[in-house]
Amino acid sequence: MKKSIAIFMLFSCLDLFGQKSGNIDFIEAVKFQIDIPESNKELMKNMPQSHSIKKVLFFKVQETIYKERAGNEDLEVTNENEGNQINFVMKTPESTLYSDLKNKTMVHSQEFFGKHFLVTGDLKKYTWKITGEQKTLLDMVCQKAILQDTAQNVIAWFTTQLPIGGGPNGFTGLPGMILSLDIDDGSRVITAEKIVYRDLLPEELVKPDKGKQMGVEEFEKMKKEKMKEMGAVNGKGGAMKIMIREERH
Repeated sequence: MKKSIAIFMLFSCLDLFGQKSGNIDFIEAVKFQIDIPESNKELMKNMPQSHSIKKVLFFKVQETIYKERAGNEDLEVTNENEGNQINFVMKTPESTLYSDLKNKTMVHSQEFFGKHFLVTGDLKKYTWKITGEQKTLLDMVCQKAILQDTAQNVIAWFTTQLPIGGGPNGFTGLPGMILSLDIDDGSRVITAEKIVYRDLLPEELVKPDKGKQMGVEEFEKMKKEKMKEMGAVNGKGGAMKIMIREERH
């Protein structure tokens, strides 16, 4: 009787690890770096220091889609001090990133300043150093990997128990699924909350087609120019750096 139970449990585990499709729920937290004139420092009281967004990764053996989950809310804060007022608004833009892991290509439909763009090109090539350090996430053994040859300081935790070389936000290239990312000492942290193994619905893994078509380099150039115009730039690692200027009339 004991042998039968052991065999049953073994086959149950093999069946779980053999499942190659499903979805992973993530939380993506971004820190704010806000520059404000010294005379208006009081306006920053009670201002948020970070913002979290719910995301989901749908996956099959050679394909993933990373997008927003339902339930995200815009962040809006208003502070006043001695006649001055600051309105802080952060909206969650639409974003759907499709990755073809076999052919190393991607299609990214994303909203930027109220307009939609469809960015197509090759997946970024990442070079990783696997350290051998381990920890457990969601009851799965994960290994630590450090991104090499880049200005970003990125630490990833991936599991070979889900042997699909994908991950959130377009990070790929490891021999297993990435369940956690720490970019530039916590500037942006992406963490898996739940994994569900299941057959995907046909509409859950479809290439996005919404937006004006652009290449990766063209889109990044346009994005940087627009952010510079608005006085806000992407901080190191994806933290949002916001510069608030004092205007005199």
